[in-house]
Amino acid sequence: MKIIDVRMRAPFGPYLEKGNMFDKEVRHPFALATFYRNFGCRMSASMAEASMELLLEEMDALGDVTGVVSMRRSAKGFENDALVELLQKYPGRFLGACGLPPEDADAALGILQKYVVDGPCITAFMEPGFAGLLMDDAKIGPIYAFCEQHAIPLLISYGGFHGPTDEYCKPVHAQQVAENYPGLKICLCHACWPWVEPAVMLAYRCPNVWLSPDIYALHVAGGQGYIEAANYMLRDKILYGSAYPCVDLESSVAQYLEKLHADVAENIFYRNAQAFFGVRE
Repeated sequence: MKIIDVRMRAPFGPYLEKGNMFDKEVRHPFALATFYRNFGCRMSASMAEASMELLLEEMDALGDVTGVVSMRRSAKGFENDALVELLQKYPGRFLGACGLPPEDADAALGILQKYVVDGPCITAFMEPGFAGLLMDDAKIGPIYAFCEQHAIPLLISYGGFHGPTDEYCKPVHAQQVAENYPGLKICLCHACWPWVEPAVMLAYRCPNVWLSPDIYALHVAGGQGYIEAANYMLRDKILYGSAYPCVDLESSVAQYLEKLHADVAENIFYRNAQAFFGVRE
């Protein structure tokens, strides 16, 4: 089976630093050591050992899997050069989403030019809520305009706990951006959870908005709404994401396969992401 996983944080560079994604000593509600249990998943060998080689084995066991690796802000900022090194070291295994500071448009435009327009990344990634910004804040406007002008699809963490309050993941703010920049492809990672039904309506209404509910379609209050949308209304607009290493790949894929209708599975796991990113066979 061909899979494009649009939300994968591989064990490399900044993600291996103390306090980051693979630190098993961290103790908070989202820590690697316990978070996966909330979604009916398990700790895989690659998660436990923070091993790239084991991750590649787990990917191969599921079929032809490509991971879209997005760069989050670390203590050192956005370490996009580490992402470039990953893409060079493992050609064909990963696609790059350079990380952007939504509060600093000038810096973000320089990153987009260097790593996407002139570099190896195919997309970019933002977390406006973590910067204390609503998605339709005017400060982010130049970033949206640049991505629209250069046909750069944009991944945005938008749901779950990405902001001080639930206001920071309401679909109404995303709709404003989608309507202001109709040529901009936007994928909302976490799919506005817990605002499930308005998120589905948003993606159904706006042709340039896709949803990737990832972990929030697994054993989560309201998550069945994303599955209903994937099986019917949004069979062309839902993108599979694991959110690895929040959960393991095997459990995530198995749960999606169990819930999805057979005739839409290829869309959700591969075709929709192929269309969103413009990936060729």
